[in-house]
Amino acid sequence: MRVKHRSLLAITLLTLLTFGVYHIYWYFITKTEMNVINGKDKKVPFFLWFFIPVVNIWWFWRFAGAIEKTTKGNVSRITAFLAPIILGYLGSLFVAIIYQPYSFTMLNNAPKLGSTLILVAVSLLPIYYFQSNLNKYAK
Repeated sequence: MRVKHRSLLAITLLTLLTFGVYHIYWYFITKTEMNVINGKDKKVPFFLWFFIPVVNIWWFWRFAGAIEKTTKGNVSRITAFLAPIILGYLGSLFVAIIYQPYSFTMLNNAPKLGSTLILVAVSLLPIYYFQSNLNKYAK
């Protein structure tokens, strides 16, 4: 078995249509596929650890190890571990500060559609990075 090939456009559309739920589902299904491929060598633990603060850091470290093993070292463990932090969280914060400067002070300022789509795209950057590398080893 190999990791399933997934279109980056489909990931984006499904994330938008499900209001971000597919984003979480992607981590679950990819973890499951990598566990089958890697066996006990680089097994990613139970998915509910993903939701527990502090423990999810350990979970992401194990996920990063599975990414490294599945891509045969093409993506290093440390890169896979830091990608969601640097690209996802810090990128989203940067975009929020640039495109919504008044949202921190005005509670009634609704976010604009364009800036919301940019935030979604930036938060998906780690998944794009992982999936594009995993697609090289897909069916």
